[in-house]
Amino acid sequence: MKVIIIGAGEVGRKLAESIRRKGHDVIIVDKKESACEKARALDVKVVKGNGARPELLNSLDIKGSDYFFAATNSNETNIVACSIAKSAGCQTMARIRGLEYINREVSQRFKSIGVDKAVSPELLVARKVADVITVPFAIDRKISMGGKINVTEFKVLANSRIKDKKIKNIGFPKNINLGAIIRDSEVIVPHGDDIVKEDDTIVVMTEGKKAERKILKLLGTKKSSVEKVMVIGASSIGIHIANKLCRRGVDVKLIEGSQSKARRAAEELKGVEVLVGDARDKSVLIEEGILRTDAVAVTTNSEEYNVLVSLLAKVYGVEKTVAIVKELGVKSLVETVGIDLAASPQLQTANTMLRMARELNPLKAIPIHGGDLYLLEMSVDESSKVAGKTLEYSELPPECIVGAIIRRGKTMIPKGDSELKPGDQVLTFVLKDEISAVEDCF
Repeated sequence: MKVIIIGAGEVGRKLAESIRRKGHDVIIVDKKESACEKARALDVKVVKGNGARPELLNSLDIKGSDYFFAATNSNETNIVACSIAKSAGCQTMARIRGLEYINREVSQRFKSIGVDKAVSPELLVARKVADVITVPFAIDRKISMGGKINVTEFKVLANSRIKDKKIKNIGFPKNINLGAIIRDSEVIVPHGDDIVKEDDTIVVMTEGKKAERKILKLLGTKKSSVEKVMVIGASSIGIHIANKLCRRGVDVKLIEGSQSKARRAAEELKGVEVLVGDARDKSVLIEEGILRTDAVAVTTNSEEYNVLVSLLAKVYGVEKTVAIVKELGVKSLVETVGIDLAASPQLQTANTMLRMARELNPLKAIPIHGGDLYLLEMSVDESSKVAGKTLEYSELPPECIVGAIIRRGKTMIPKGDSELKPGDQVLTFVLKDEISAVEDCF
């Protein structure tokens, strides 16, 4: 298939990299030479220019293209470009910012003017942060296989029932699979004799709410729910997070340094206490109850500010801290220095677009906890090396764990004697260095 992407920023490059790895032809367009230079490292065709100009798109043989992604920073550019692409017969997706345009994470509101699917970065990341904050012990969560599987990172507490036990003696319930243990920034692919320790992060795959409740029982009883959350920064993301948490019954306090922004947030948010103050000032945090807060989400437009205040919250004993970051490289770094989750609107947008582009069958490689471990969604076809083989004899790399299989719409948590069949969708945990080896097996 042939794919055109306009916008060579973080979202565009993530899309291009994943789609190109599956052998599709990719053209990426951007007006800025610096963005084009970064995209040239991806082994795709790069064109410098305005992706909303009909003459440029026609020169790229847009009528011969299958998918068109608009991922620039301009809503208007994305909408116009998709409209042109749709008239040429492409499937179109656009990144759209701001509630004045879009009020759902994924919307078909603009379908009549050529945008098949519009994706909201702010709403996507707000939902992710709200989900992570409101699940006890969770420090990250990803939805895979079209929403059928949850992959969640949990912290092992001092009173956890699984602490100091060998994995083979824990007896994980049905529909739960342990994908990895992260200890002091080291990723451990688990085997039966490995021991789970306090402060480990375990990466767990669950199917359904019942399975999630069972894993929470194993993890301990420090607190059954999150009650008090502090959101710092009245950005659009911060307001969305505060609103979602408030609707879930959480006591939310929002702190904003700008009086005008705080006033607008207070008008928009009902049931949320909005205060003016600089969260870098320790006295402000203490006065506003940081010592009695269960979670902090720092959502300003400054990555440096978000990281600094999140680390400060950790110093005061906040159990769960979230920082909004834009650069994917910063995300990987931040999650290794004590902050529980570095949430990236760009990454959420790219991953959502990839999930919707099923016909492309792009490699869905989702980084876990800094990027040493990846979650891969693969498909088995007739020519796959693993087709017709059980997991035990599949010749998959030893540092790869098959977490789930979806067959004819039904989800299975597999065992060693489970057979891989053509048509299966397979979710695997794999170390970064083994991604190519896993791809070769499929």
